[in-house]
Amino acid sequence: MRASLKGRDELAVSVQRALSLATKKEAEHVVDAVITSLETTLLNHLGTDGFTLKLNGLGKFYLRHRPSIRRKIGFTGETIQTKMSRKIKFISLGALRQRSGLTDERASASGLQALG
Repeated sequence: MRASLKGRDELAVSVQRALSLATKKEAEHVVDAVITSLETTLLNHLGTDGFTLKLNGLGKFYLRHRPSIRRKIGFTGETIQTKMSRKIKFISLGALRQRSGLTDERASASGLQALG
């Protein structure tokens, strides 16, 4: 779960300015610590269906389990059991959602449902 190099540098510079840190290296350590903490929290809750990690003003991470099901293969007629899967979804909130251009009206018109 690594950010692109350019975006990561830009984020480190913003953190350095916001926290009045002396060096960019200190800001990079702060960014790394936050990303590692987010990653660890999500990994610790992989077994919890419906777990939500909300970051106010930015968005939320939503963990969803999809159970295994039996499917019939049309060509052979064979029935197989699919694997259970876990998905982590990011849902933007606040200013990020407004700037991305996806409003609730457009989401409901296209058949998508907002989770929050």
